[in-house]
Amino acid sequence: MTPLIPRPPRRPLPAVLAPAAGSTLLALTPIRRPFAAATAGWVLSLPALELPLHVGVLVGAATAPALARRSTRPSDVIGVGMAVLTCAGLGLVLARQLAAGRVLDRALAEPHDVVGETAGKSTTTTPPSPRHRTPWPAVLLAPWPSVPRGVRARRGMVYGPDPAANRFDLYTCADGAPARGVLVHIHGGHFRAGAPSRESRAMLFDHARRGWAAISATYHLSPTPESGFPQHLVDIKRLIKWIRAEGPDHGIPATTPIVVAGSSAGAHIAMMTALTAGDAEYQPGFEDVDTSLAGAIGLYGYYGRLGPATKETSVPVRRQATGAPPVAIIHGTLDTYTPVKGSRRLVRHLRAASTNPVVYAELPGAQHGFDAVRSPRYLAVVAAIRRFTEPLAG
Repeated sequence: MTPLIPRPPRRPLPAVLAPAAGSTLLALTPIRRPFAAATAGWVLSLPALELPLHVGVLVGAATAPALARRSTRPSDVIGVGMAVLTCAGLGLVLARQLAAGRVLDRALAEPHDVVGETAGKSTTTTPPSPRHRTPWPAVLLAPWPSVPRGVRARRGMVYGPDPAANRFDLYTCADGAPARGVLVHIHGGHFRAGAPSRESRAMLFDHARRGWAAISATYHLSPTPESGFPQHLVDIKRLIKWIRAEGPDHGIPATTPIVVAGSSAGAHIAMMTALTAGDAEYQPGFEDVDTSLAGAIGLYGYYGRLGPATKETSVPVRRQATGAPPVAIIHGTLDTYTPVKGSRRLVRHLRAASTNPVVYAELPGAQHGFDAVRSPRYLAVVAAIRRFTEPLAG
């Protein structure tokens, strides 16, 4: 008779649920200092923060066997209690995600109603829109967006002399019609890391489907943020030059309005691009190219100085804002990597001088990096940005 293979000991339910419970706790009560601990806590909180329904399903699947057993251990009772508390916490995370739509609607209707701060005066150009409805099948079944039907993707294109640094992916409507506008997205990564098409994919695809040319670009990365300045800014201006000169060969008319968006470090570059239009210092060799923008968007951006040597030149709030285009800035209330106070400061600066709309929204419970997956929160952001950019199209 063949001896039975001993079954491995069953892990206690609390140990199985600990990662989900810890992620949920950090999503609700993030660590704020020291910075290293705050960053680690943010990374660990991401599953619960961005995928609360998926984490909840896993918690339920792990807990179900304990509930089905006739005889329970003390650890099972503790585990079931952990599961209940974790699911309650995940419910609160989801409720905060769903609240983002209302916050964004208010920001678009009253662009100077700053959550947590008040400043400035202007008017909005955003049209009224029906209430955003969450596409639950996409949220549940396809959280990481893929290139949708009807969108043409061209990857690994080059806009400058360095084929490694000056790369971008281009998404356009497959019908071949001329682009109505150009949306450029600049990735984050502390100016040290990152690549095209890793962030804000849903926003890029949404614009491509509506007839825009959507570009996800990278730039020269550097060991420190300051050592890369102003090259990363020059790079994005060089991309604008490419759009003006080479765009017509790719269905982008030379006069197409350009909106530049960015996430985290990319938001810093986007705002600097918006505030230095036509500045010859940052357009070496192409000083006469029109680098003005139709709009600029910052998502959970860092807007401070890049280092002591460039504190007078690398900070958006030290730039004149009288010629700023329409701007939308969106930040999370619980962001521990780039605290929200930097966005509030930039909004005050823009509203004090710009005659164009400055839309600002703080998303309740949102942390850094909220544009990676199709959560209800991020899809509400995509819908709001659609309303912001639509009046800017040609």
